[in-house]
Parts: sequence; C-alpha cells; structure tokens
Amino acid sequence: MIRDLGRIEELGIFEGINEIIATTVSEAGVPNAAPLGLIRRGEVLSVRLFVGTHTYENIMSEKKFVANVSHDPILFVETALEDISEENFVERDGELTLKDAEAWALFRCEPNGLDIALPEVEFVKGEVLWREFRAVNRGINLVVEAAVAATRYVALKSDLYLEEIFKIRRIVNRCGGPQEIEAMNRLEELIEGFG
Repeated sequence: MIRDLGRIEELGIFEGINEIIATTVSEAGVPNAAPLGLIRRGEVLSVRLFVGTHTYENIMSEKKFVANVSHDPILFVETALEDISEENFVERDGELTLKDAEAWALFRCEPNGLDIALPEVEFVKGEVLWREFRAVNRGINLVVEAAVAATRYVALKSDLYLEEIFKIRRIVNRCGGPQEIEAMNRLEELIEGFG
C-alpha cells in the first residue's frame, strides 16, 4: 500500500503503467539502467521483471531499484538495448540515479525468487529535480513503445516486432520532433547490431 500517494504523484507516478528507467547496481558495483514498467493500480505499486537481465539480477540481489522519470527518447532507446556509460549516472542522497532524470524515487522490494512479478514495491524516498510544462507529443510515447518492441525482437527474433517498429517509425516521422526522430534512427542502428 502506498503510504504517501501525494508524494508518489509529485514524482510523476500515476495510475497505470509508468515507463521509467530503473537504475540498479550489481554485487560487483557495476551500474545498470533499463526501462521498466512501474505499475500503479490504486494504492499498490508493482513491477514485472525478465529473467536473465541485469535489472532482474540486481534487484534480486539488492532488493531495491531507483525509478528515474525521464522524457528523453534517446535515453529510453539506449538503455533498452545497450549498457550506457558510467558518465550518465550520478549519486543522489546515497542512491544511483540518472544524471538527466527529471525526478527519481527509491523503491524497496522483497523478490521471492520464484516469480518475475513483484506483487508490491515500497516507496522509500525521492526527489523532483526539475519540471517542464509541456503538451503531449505522441512521438516520445511511440519511441518508448518502439523500444519495448525492440527488446522483444532481440529476445524472441519475431518479425512481428520489426513490423511494429516500422509502423511506429512512420508515425514518429510525422508527429515527433528532432529528438524523437534521432531516437528512432538510433534504435534502428542498435537493432541492426543484433541482426
């Protein structure tokens, strides 16, 4: 149960699936960042992890993760398909966060080792770093969707996900700004590296 609903919303986490970039640290001290769906249903927060990922291993080991709120489409693409450099991370209040995050929130969890779904995660602390008033741009949302499809393509090698990415590309070219178009270009470069 969320003890401070107002604080969670202040950090940008609302009802539904919130696409954030989770930062975690391995037992060896190696930083990791990857997109993660933080699910809020009423007063319950949960996540679904994928076995074999750095994020899964780190959360199972450390029992915590930081949710970084960002609207940077390139950051979503790069963290979805590759490890980013250490210069992208910064420590805030003792926790590993992304340097360019708009807000961050630390969550604790108790993985049971049997299931990849964590039924409940607990908010510990967080901080709003900056706010930008903006209209909705369909491009950023589509880039995030394309990044999700790309991770599934890489894992499953199904052309259905490539078709989805190509459809998304056409819409991003029409609706997105220069940053979203650049992110789609980068996504396609990274996918070619896996092909």
